[in-house]
Amino acid sequence: MEQLKEFFENLLYPELRAYDRKDRARLLQEASKEPFDFLEWAGMLGALVLVVSVTRYGVAGFSLVDRFAVMVANFLVAIPLLVVTVGPFLVRRTRRGLQKHRR
Repeated sequence: MEQLKEFFENLLYPELRAYDRKDRARLLQEASKEPFDFLEWAGMLGALVLVVSVTRYGVAGFSLVDRFAVMVANFLVAIPLLVVTVGPFLVRRTRRGLQKHRR
């Protein structure tokens, strides 16, 4: 599991390759405190609006059980969509924070 985590960290944050496990956790925590810039806020807001518009559904005429099933299915679709659309903006902020702390 640690190797998989390290693989994704190296993929998303190449700035961390020079550091060991203990330092990586500290650097990531510090970098995540970096405030969002306008592009990141606008991108996340746009991504949220997009995911909400894609996952809208009507429940007129559905029974309570059907409504619950549709809600669960909608949730299971929305989560990966949010990861794909909002995730890059979160990674961008963390990378900016890592570059700032590296200087």
